[in-house]
Amino acid sequence: MKIIPDKPTANDEIKLVVFDDCTYNVLSGVTRNNKTIDILKQFNSMMKWPCVMKNDTILIGKLPEGTYIVNYKLLDTSTQVTNPISISFSFSLPVSK
Repeated sequence: MKIIPDKPTANDEIKLVVFDDCTYNVLSGVTRNNKTIDILKQFNSMMKWPCVMKNDTILIGKLPEGTYIVNYKLLDTSTQVTNPISISFSFSLPVSK
């Protein structure tokens, strides 16, 4: 993953690029609550779709100056799995003036 631009400012449209993402992983939402940004993608493993890899660009948008926490989650919506969270991690996103 990579944030574009590398050193975002309050004037930049900020994007998150997910490299080699399966095309069946669908963006479910990007929400911001104060200094926390939650990005959620979902898929259903029961569908047994082939993983066609491509880069996905997720628009975060313009943010005021500050340091944000970005939480990224990839959830399996299948009713057959015991743990629906496939990937979950957080990282810091500093935005300058």
